[in-house]
Amino acid sequence: MKGFIIKEFYHIFRDFRTLIILFGIPVVQLMLFGFVVTNEIKDAKIAIYDASKDQVTQKITQKLLSSGYFLLDKNIKNYSEIESCFKEGNIKEVIVFESDFARKFEKEGKANVQLIADASDPNTANLLVNYTRAIINNYVAEMAPQAKIPLQIIPQVRMQYNPNLKGVFMFIPGIMIFRWMP
Repeated sequence: MKGFIIKEFYHIFRDFRTLIILFGIPVVQLMLFGFVVTNEIKDAKIAIYDASKDQVTQKITQKLLSSGYFLLDKNIKNYSEIESCFKEGNIKEVIVFESDFARKFEKEGKANVQLIADASDPNTANLLVNYTRAIINNYVAEMAPQAKIPLQIIPQVRMQYNPNLKGVFMFIPGIMIFRWMP
C-alpha cells in the first residue's frame, strides 16, 4: 500500500494537468462561490395590507422599502387576499398593519403589526422577518426621544406553509427526484 501511495504522488506531481485539477479547480471554485453564493436578502418582494393608512404606517412602509431589502409587489385591499398572494409565488412576506395603528401607537404607546412569511424556504423567511423587525425597531428608537410615553410596536410573526421551519421538507423532494432519475 505504501508503495502504491508513493507511486501515485509521483504521478500527480509529475503531471501538470493533474496538479491543475487537484489544486487549481478548488481554488477557482472557492473564489467564485465567494462572489456568487450569498445568504443576504436583496429586493425581496413583499405585500402590505395597511388597514390604517395613516402617517405612521406610511413612514414605516417607506423605511422598509428604502432599506434595499424589500420591493413592494402589492398593496393588499383586504385580509383575505393574503393567501392568494402567496399562492402566486412572487411574495415572500406580507406585512399587516392593524386598524388605528397611529392612534394606538401615539396614545397607548403600543401598536401591533403582523409579519407573515412564506416559510417554504425557512432560512429566507427567518432573514426577512428579522430584517423587518430590525427596521421597525429602528423606527421606534427614532420616535422614542420625542414621545412622552414608552413606545412599542409588537410584531406578531406567522410562518406560512412551514410553521415549524423544518428544513427536511426542502431535501426529501430533491432526494426523491434524484433517486428516480435514469
